[in-house]
Amino acid sequence: MSKPKLIRITTVPQSLWKLLEGQLKFMQNHFDILAISSPGDKLDIVEKREGVRVRPVEITRTINPLKDVFAIITLVRIFRKERPAIVHTHTPKAGFVGMLAAKIVGVEHRLHTVAGMPLEAKTGWTRRILIWVEKLTYAAATRVLPNSEGMESFIKEHNLTPSNKLEIIGYGSSNGIDTDYFNVTENLKEKAKNIKKDLNIQNRFVFGFVGRIVRDKGIEELMEAFTILEKKHSHLSLLVLGKFEDHLDAVSPEARNVLDENKNIHFVGYQSDVRPYFLAMDSFAFPSFREGLPNVLLQA
Repeated sequence: MSKPKLIRITTVPQSLWKLLEGQLKFMQNHFDILAISSPGDKLDIVEKREGVRVRPVEITRTINPLKDVFAIITLVRIFRKERPAIVHTHTPKAGFVGMLAAKIVGVEHRLHTVAGMPLEAKTGWTRRILIWVEKLTYAAATRVLPNSEGMESFIKEHNLTPSNKLEIIGYGSSNGIDTDYFNVTENLKEKAKNIKKDLNIQNRFVFGFVGRIVRDKGIEELMEAFTILEKKHSHLSLLVLGKFEDHLDAVSPEARNVLDENKNIHFVGYQSDVRPYFLAMDSFAFPSFREGLPNVLLQA
């Protein structure tokens, strides 16, 4: 007997690669999986690591009506050919185009996970448009899955969808983390010690941040708060991990200058293994404007 088809969609392949790491491989035991996301080398990695079929479809993160319509049409064609039992979307734009396409085709089970909303950091007409997009996405879905109680409360407060559509899986999170991988070991302790030595922060209280370097992650507010604190306390440092995404929600030139020039702020860029950096921190700060229960908090 053939397994039912499940199509998982994210806006960018990095989300399939990192956010849903291991989940697709597990679900392959029960479903015929097709993973869809924008083109990128991470999509090939997902195909090999998770052992699932993948298909690139251009989905933009930004508001782009023409490209959004094209993405919906492309997904409609794929769904009609694949005839999935379930379509499950993650991230706002993938949810918008994926849920509308699944609704058009008549897919029976249409699930959308809410891990964060860009509208929380927006005002004016942009916020109104994004609220409309969220409402349309949830209207097309049969189940809406907030990844935290805070996300669920926000959805209810703004009347984005009826409460009977909402469900938090377990205690929240989009995927959880591998607690064995993030278990503290002597090797990791030694690496953390060397990091602190290399950065000359052995005898300092270290705040830390891990995430994309964009405005709505709260990085500018974090640096402002740190600048105020370090004037009162001379033993503080801020360790920042991540990469700039200037094409989405770029930080201001002033904030970038602070990140580059403040000798007590240590920007180390993107790191493939964040574990020793977490161990080098005394306090983890994540002042994002639009997160539910992100994996990085669980990791920290």
